[in-house]
Amino acid sequence: MKVHTNGVDLFFDVEGTKLVADGPWVRDRPTVLLLPTGPGLDHSLYKEHVGPMLAEDFQVVYFDQRGSGRSDWSSEEHWTLETWVDDLAGFCDALELERPIVLGTGIGGTVGLLHAARHADRVDRLVLVSTVARYVHTRVIAEFDRLGGHDAGEVAARYFADPTEASFAEYMRVCVPLYTRKSLPPDVVARIAMNTALAANWDRSGERDFDLREEAANVRCPTLVLAGADDPGASIVGVEELVAALPQKLVRYERFANAGHGVFRDRPETISLVREFLLESAAEPA
Repeated sequence: MKVHTNGVDLFFDVEGTKLVADGPWVRDRPTVLLLPTGPGLDHSLYKEHVGPMLAEDFQVVYFDQRGSGRSDWSSEEHWTLETWVDDLAGFCDALELERPIVLGTGIGGTVGLLHAARHADRVDRLVLVSTVARYVHTRVIAEFDRLGGHDAGEVAARYFADPTEASFAEYMRVCVPLYTRKSLPPDVVARIAMNTALAANWDRSGERDFDLREEAANVRCPTLVLAGADDPGASIVGVEELVAALPQKLVRYERFANAGHGVFRDRPETISLVREFLLESAAEPA
């Protein structure tokens, strides 16, 4: 399904109903809006784990951001955080999602956090997975050195020095397998719809040089932050910078050993933790 907003058609899919029969009543279930990692990746990885499990208690909306998956790719001058945050607000308006729970991984978490910070009254709860306050290439390279040896670190360094589709292909071959401790099954990889031009443009354009620490202080909803100790893409230092910037009375932070980017595949029990956090938060008085 697609919805038109801000001049583009944005793809989404839904798992689970919004209304369920409950005796003589019809009960409204909260909506969880899932923002995939990226840049340039579609939502398909969520359908392998967290999406179906959350759909037991929530309506789940999968979303492909502009430039990714089955949404309009638009053009590279629009592949920016500001555009994606604006698109998310327009998407929620178009579907009349008044106060969804927002769960984002990686760049999806960045977009979700900025949306929550700028529209505090429009997000009920926030889950940030493998999301950093700022990217520092030297941290990323050091993690690839640690996890994959100097060859992996050198490939990452070459890519960050000259982000092109060609150097990104080498990065995908050598470095991306190190993002998780458990390998992705071939069928899962084959299903991913990826815009490699967007991925290279992300680093080349300077869009990656953001700093979320100031805006993070404006979040006004309960927030769960999950991080893998072995995540080269979202270093623990960067995650903990973000945690420190969020309102401390609202944030819960969980760090997992033997887990990489996204944590859900490497540590499936984290999905139950997310579910429990959302159900507990929903039961708390406003």
